[in-house]
Amino acid sequence: MPKRKKRLIDMTTEELAKKIFPKKILEKLKEIAHEKDDKPVSNSPS
Repeated sequence: MPKRKKRLIDMTTEELAKKIFPKKILEKLKEIAHEKDDKPVSNSPS
């Protein structure tokens, strides 16, 4: 008996994104989303 496909509601965010977006767009979206993670945070008011 073949394995049943996952329903959209049962997929994780990553699985859903891979299903919906092409690979290049998905990479660009991740890059934009994590853009500020690499920059140092400046908390000084000067």
